[in-house]
Amino acid sequence: MDSSNTSNEDLNKPLWRFITKLANHSDAGGNCFWKCNFCEKDFKSSYIRIRAHLLMISGRGIAKCAKVEKRDLLEMERLDAEVNNRLQSNVPTNVPLPPSSCSSVQMDSSFDCKKRKMGSGSGGSIEKAFNMSQREHLDHLIARMFYSAGLPFNLANNPYFHEAFTYAANHNIASYVPPKFNLLRTSLLQKEKANIESLCAPIKKMWKDKGVSIVSDGLSDSQRRSLINFIAVSDGNPMFIKSVDCSNERKDMHFIFNLLKEFIIEVGYENVVQVITDNASNCKGAGQLIEQEFPSIIWTPCVVHTLNLALKNICAAKNVEANEVVYEECSWITKIVDDVMQIKKFIMNHSMRLAIYNEFIHLKLLSVADTRFASMIVMLKGLS
Repeated sequence: MDSSNTSNEDLNKPLWRFITKLANHSDAGGNCFWKCNFCEKDFKSSYIRIRAHLLMISGRGIAKCAKVEKRDLLEMERLDAEVNNRLQSNVPTNVPLPPSSCSSVQMDSSFDCKKRKMGSGSGGSIEKAFNMSQREHLDHLIARMFYSAGLPFNLANNPYFHEAFTYAANHNIASYVPPKFNLLRTSLLQKEKANIESLCAPIKKMWKDKGVSIVSDGLSDSQRRSLINFIAVSDGNPMFIKSVDCSNERKDMHFIFNLLKEFIIEVGYENVVQVITDNASNCKGAGQLIEQEFPSIIWTPCVVHTLNLALKNICAAKNVEANEVVYEECSWITKIVDDVMQIKKFIMNHSMRLAIYNEFIHLKLLSVADTRFASMIVMLKGLS
């Protein structure tokens, strides 16, 4: 049978071509509405049950397709077998772990290890009591997990990383298998979200009595998406509420005003005391619109951003008519900053000079982004 929906075909899921999608993935776990091209019945499931339906596999929570002809069944089995063979061939080679400290391949070290065990009975008993070889083997497995997946070493400082392995070591859970990809991104994630929401419920109850401040700030993530975060702060307890992707929007004051208004209504305008944003002109205009819409709510500019703008005006004073006084008093700072930037570029563009700098200066000469607060001050400290 020819495909009627080839655009949905996946290299690892070739049986998509034998069904017709009726709706996109809407539920967690990859479920979708689909119609079988043979029996023309409608279902809602993931690819696992699509495969069981078409290949007539029982015990998978879905009825077998009664209209599949032998020729089509053989074709689907061939495609499914090709995928399984390809996946099996792509399984990474099982690289052996490093030998333990008491199992060196060299004869002399092996002899010394045996001599130490035989010569001091207590030493062998201690190693056996504390499972030293098993501990070392587990250390190698954990290290291999970090290296093979490219995980940052800072993950080892995560308290939940230590808690997970400590719990597993102190409880004898026979035949335990760690959660896999789908379980982590579906049911476990939903349960964790529900747990966090229940823990945040007492903080939300305080909003009515103590009031809440709404903090909004924009940023660009690693994929260069333009995001706006919304945080609710009450009695020193900040709570992240949501993040809005504004990549395809024109972020003028009316757009930001509508976002803030929607968030205020979500929190409850009677609970909101103030809205805090940066000092950009569009945010300032949105704050004024908020004050007009909600007379009980005031707009407050971010103090840190205000100080950063003041420092930028001092360290990079512009020679314009409205800025004559500042430029006259601070132009010498601007010249120093320009000289420092030239020195930094010279060092960074010459490997020998950079090596000499790194040898005698403990601070790394990094390029500080303009979006960082007091970026020029940070650069001056790096070369001082």
